[in-house]
Amino acid sequence: MDSPQYRVFVCTKKRPPNAPEGCCCNAGALDIYQTFQDEIQKRQLHTRVSVRRSGCLDNCEAGAVALVYQPKRLGFSWLPTKIQVKLRRLLFPNRHAYGHLTRADVGAIVESHFVKGQPLKRCQIS
Repeated sequence: MDSPQYRVFVCTKKRPPNAPEGCCCNAGALDIYQTFQDEIQKRQLHTRVSVRRSGCLDNCEAGAVALVYQPKRLGFSWLPTKIQVKLRRLLFPNRHAYGHLTRADVGAIVESHFVKGQPLKRCQIS
């Protein structure tokens, strides 16, 4: 099976409701994740786009957060996971982080980023 053209990671990290750094789950991340899944299926993009739940994406104050990138098949599987992650960050800097997401934003991201190939600027965070 070929690698998908896009991978979407939605932060679903749970923290206590009063955590000072915020929490994507408390900001509706599980709904965002499910909406991405539904939208990808509805548009029949499931062979091109993979949606996964993830841990913290280091943008807690901007929750709910999703990260989109285009994977490339490189032979890193023999390396420890932490080193693989660091190499991907160096080799795939063209990643797009979206924050303060609502369910209404998901359809716009899918249309703009996955159908038209243009990241949706209004939801991007640095």
